[in-house]
Amino acid sequence: FLISGMIGVLFLVKKQFKKYLTSRTQYNLWFLLLGVMTVPFLPVSSNFSLFSWIPDFQNVTSPDNPASNTISALNTPVTAVNWMNDFSVSVSSQTPSVIRVILFSIWIIGMLAMILLVLKSSFRLHRIKKSALPLQNRNVQNLYHKCCKELNIVKDIPIYSTAFFTSPVMTGSIKPCIYLPIHLISDYKPETMRYMLLHELQHYRHKDNIANYLMNLAGIVYWFNPLIWLALRSMRNDREIACDIAVLNILDSDQYQEYGYTLINFAEKISLTPFPFSSGLGGTVTQIHARILNIAAYQTPSGINKVRSVILFSIIAVFFLGITPVLTSYTAAN
Repeated sequence: FLISGMIGVLFLVKKQFKKYLTSRTQYNLWFLLLGVMTVPFLPVSSNFSLFSWIPDFQNVTSPDNPASNTISALNTPVTAVNWMNDFSVSVSSQTPSVIRVILFSIWIIGMLAMILLVLKSSFRLHRIKKSALPLQNRNVQNLYHKCCKELNIVKDIPIYSTAFFTSPVMTGSIKPCIYLPIHLISDYKPETMRYMLLHELQHYRHKDNIANYLMNLAGIVYWFNPLIWLALRSMRNDREIACDIAVLNILDSDQYQEYGYTLINFAEKISLTPFPFSSGLGGTVTQIHARILNIAAYQTPSGINKVRSVILFSIIAVFFLGITPVLTSYTAAN
């Protein structure tokens, strides 16, 4: 419930302060949520609390006094930490063991089903990667190297051609590779291809494939929460928008419209990649529509706006850090 409430807070913040948050900051906000989602599984020692710096928290969960939860909660001001801790202990003590076992079994079965789906998609992706061929088109190769130089990327990222993708895709975190659809190569247009390559290389620069692993892990563990799926979908959309803006930052202002037209012209060909550990140019119709609106309204962020964005992010991060103690296994056990 608390994590679901945090998701609501993030959506509210993004809506109310959108004009003060840069696209990259809006995307980075979701990493706060991913961090909070790991807290319930932290094996915190009974002799040590990650959150001992919070006033009264150490007393409330003191392992030396079994009754300290109730006594200290009565003797200290009512706080969100105290209230949620009492609530979690109360629910834990009143839930019949049979129901716990049933719920735990359902959760494990759901995770196993999700893992099977991910493995199925990964196996399909592996088969496609094995059938791909190294890029042979000299024009595209030269353009690709120019794009790498433009972004100051010195790592040699292999690039392949395949008939099984409908849009450019980057996969791999340790050994990243880019896959270009054959139909895009055969319909080679320098500017269009440049925009697509820049977009995929921005995914590499910002380590988005590592984020894909984290998002898929969150989807597996929290499969039962529809709000998590909504948040992950919004995170993927914000990731693409952040990459779009990163591309616009290196383009001339008279090229913004052309970049937007690239998405429009290929809207029928590109699609949301069904593979779990890859990042692509495509998306759903709704996502592409949102991206085009952001491109159309794009203005180079001012220094003041960047400072506001950092301040807002810091405030939200502190807020999230302040309420995460109630999620720890250490708190629940005491």
